[in-house]
Amino acid sequence: MNIQEMKATAAAARKKVVREVDHFAKAERFIAVILTFTPLVLFLTDTCETTQGQWRSSISNYVFMPKSYWFGSLLALAGALFIFNGAQHMSAQQEEIDQVKRAKSRFGKGYNIIFGVALFGVIYFDHLNHTWLHYIFAGTFFGGCALAMLLTKNTPLNTLGNVLGTLTLVSLGVHFLLEYGVWKQHNPFTLLWAEWIGLVLIAGYFIAESLQRDKEEIKAHLY
Repeated sequence: MNIQEMKATAAAARKKVVREVDHFAKAERFIAVILTFTPLVLFLTDTCETTQGQWRSSISNYVFMPKSYWFGSLLALAGALFIFNGAQHMSAQQEEIDQVKRAKSRFGKGYNIIFGVALFGVIYFDHLNHTWLHYIFAGTFFGGCALAMLLTKNTPLNTLGNVLGTLTLVSLGVHFLLEYGVWKQHNPFTLLWAEWIGLVLIAGYFIAESLQRDKEEIKAHLY
């Protein structure tokens, strides 16, 4: 193989890697956008229908809005993307684990499938008629995402993951502390705000992690 052929091979490999990385990144950043804006979309849709202009007590409470298909479709889309993302990474790890060290990725693992299934559980089992099942699925999603950031080590994003994971748990903990210890009625920091903060933190880490993995994978393939 001469120099020109080697350059052509390297260029083809570079294009392939960039396309693959871009494919992963787009899916993950789309998840982040959905997680961030779901509460706002639900509020605006609910307000347009009821004209009350009030936030509901939790994201899950929007299942009872007149146009509840907005709630179901947004969470189902996020859940499907989590499952798809987890399946993508499992397949990639199986095929290229010796070439690309994807095991360093915190969110780039198969347990995203569990988080996706949990979101579907939140849809199918509402918090009034299936209380325990609903909170198990919701807890699996928020607690699981927080622990994924906290427990996986040896990545360049250790500190960021620890901070965002801790803040996610603190946000939910503060709500329940106020709800059952300080303001037993009319708690201004409703579960909706705690959940929304958690979603923003999870989304922020998703973006940071995908950017970091992009750099690592491109470097691993090209150098």
